[in-house]
Amino acid sequence: ADVHIIEIEQMKFNPAEIRVKKGDEVRWINKDITNHDITEQSSKAWASSPLSTGESWSMLATETVDYYCNLHQVMKGKIIVE
Repeated sequence: ADVHIIEIEQMKFNPAEIRVKKGDEVRWINKDITNHDITEQSSKAWASSPLSTGESWSMLATETVDYYCNLHQVMKGKIIVE
């Protein structure tokens, strides 16, 4: 399985959309000056705790999903599982 890195910087997920294989690891790293979290958008089925600058959070990709930062709801991202 591969590891895919999403950086959180300047109030954005970068990249905002990624394509992965089922079972790949997706890792978010907060490089911003404020706390952020990662929350599944449709039903809030999963969420990270708030990440301080320099902290990271990972999950295994199992299905295509939209997510956002519950602390800054303009921040949105998408994982596409192929």
